[in-house]
Amino acid sequence: MDRTFAGARLAPSPSPRVSPVLDGWLQDWAVWSQTSRAAHAVRRWQSASMLMAPLTSVEEIIDGCGRDPAVQATVADRRLLFLVRSAVAGDVDAARVVVARMLPALLSKAAAHTRRGRLNFDEAFGELVAAAWIVVTTYPVARRPAKVWINVLLDTERAVFGRPRMAERMSVLLPPHLLAGHTTTDVGTDGLTDPLLELLELLAAARRAGLSPISLQLLLDMGVHGFTSQQLAARDGITDRAVRLRRRRAITELSGVLALTTSPPPTPPPGGHAHPARSTRRPALAGAV
Repeated sequence: MDRTFAGARLAPSPSPRVSPVLDGWLQDWAVWSQTSRAAHAVRRWQSASMLMAPLTSVEEIIDGCGRDPAVQATVADRRLLFLVRSAVAGDVDAARVVVARMLPALLSKAAAHTRRGRLNFDEAFGELVAAAWIVVTTYPVARRPAKVWINVLLDTERAVFGRPRMAERMSVLLPPHLLAGHTTTDVGTDGLTDPLLELLELLAAARRAGLSPISLQLLLDMGVHGFTSQQLAARDGITDRAVRLRRRRAITELSGVLALTTSPPPTPPPGGHAHPARSTRRPALAGAV
């Protein structure tokens, strides 16, 4: 069953029955978009931003924020940023419009996760819409002012389905500027440590030895926080290949600074001839190639 939302065709529902969650959302939007409150919100945004001034309805605003492929991507992103900033400041109408702009992508994500058998469609879609609202109204506009659409989408999906952040798996997650002073001394009675703690130890030692903050952050993102190269490429506006090259350079730098601190100089034997260099096994970073 094909349906339309704000002038754009949506994909068929993954279930032969009608989705009550989706239909309820569409009905609420249809009612709200025709209210005087929606019209007042449009006029408010027009007066507040030159970018929004040409847009005369919520339909045109959603088009202008990137639903219409003819709109220049940078303009669409700046308009979406304006709405997200307003939503963070408490503008509920702006948050509603941003979530509406995200709806086709949220539907695709819900359908994809339904096919993987994690949740049924209504549960997945309901969870994603709720998470999107939280992501939009708490978005770090100062820290991540670009690529707003993809950032909101990835953050929303991660909030519902993604790997738990380190803060949820450990009592404390140290930021990079404190990581250099961190040491782990508490190990289990069997002498084994959590691999993530070992990785933090490794990165802490490397930071103290001079690993650059840029390399440290990339290795934290990939090895600790669990970002893929594709997600980092989308977040930072670069190619997947560029992320892989940066990872390779970061691992090379990591190996170099650890070699300076963990490999003592060889002691020459009597007679002055050094032993052939022995290979030293280095801890492997998850995701390294």
